[in-house]
Amino acid sequence: MDTLTGRTIQALKTHISDNQLSAGIKLGSLNELSQQFGVSRTVIREAVSALRSEGVVEARHGVGVFVREVPRTGSEEPNTFDADVALAPLSRLKTSFMDLLELRMAFEVHAAGLAAVRRSWAQESNIWNAARQFEASLDDEAALDHLDFVFHRSIAEATNNGAFIEFFSLMSLQILPQPAFSKELNPALITSDYVQNTVVEHRAICEAISTGSSEKAREAMRAHLNRSHLRYRGFSDGGASPLSNVARDD
Repeated sequence: MDTLTGRTIQALKTHISDNQLSAGIKLGSLNELSQQFGVSRTVIREAVSALRSEGVVEARHGVGVFVREVPRTGSEEPNTFDADVALAPLSRLKTSFMDLLELRMAFEVHAAGLAAVRRSWAQESNIWNAARQFEASLDDEAALDHLDFVFHRSIAEATNNGAFIEFFSLMSLQILPQPAFSKELNPALITSDYVQNTVVEHRAICEAISTGSSEKAREAMRAHLNRSHLRYRGFSDGGASPLSNVARDD
C-alpha cells in the first residue's frame, strides 16, 4: 500500500541505513524531521510511531528521535514487520470517526482493567510518570499529544498481553485524534478547563490502577474517554471534523 506515511517510513529506514547511523544517533526533533522529509508533523508522528513499534527508533520527550536499531533489509529478514501493510485494513475501514472512538473505548477500558491486576511495579511507575509529565507540560501543546500517547501506551503495556500492546501500536496511528490538544486548531474543543480535566482524569486512572481493582480502573478509563467522546461528537456530527487524523464517511 503506497501511502505518504508508508513512503515516509521507508524513507526514514533508508536514511538510517544509507548513512550507516548506529544506535544512539539522534535523527532530530519531530519538527526537524518534518522539514527534512517534506511532510507534516502528523505524518512524521505516525511514521515514528510505526518505527518505534518495530524497535528501529525511540523518541525521548523534549530531546528528539534516536536510532535504536539499524533496520534490516527485506532480503535479510523476509518476515519483517511492514507497518504500511499492517495498517492497510484500518485505512480501508468504511466507518465514522465516532465508530472508531467506540472501538477505542472498548479496547482501552478493558486494557485498564487488565493493567490493574497484571502490572509490575515498574509498569505502574511508568504510568504515573507519564501522567506527571503530562501535567508538567500543560504549556507545551506539541508535547501534550506525545505525552498523552505515552500515558495510554503505558497502560496497554501494563496488560502484559502482547496482542494488546501490538493492537494499541497499530490502532493509535489510525484512530487517536491528532493533534488532540491544539487550542489554535480547535479553540472551541480544547479549552484550559478541558486540558485540566484531562489531568484530573489521568490521575484518577493511575489511582484506580494502583488499587489493583480492575473494576475501578475500567470505570476511571470509561469516564475519561466518555467525556472526550461526547465533546468530539458535537464536531463530527457537523460533517467537518476539526481533527486532522480522523476517518470520514464516504
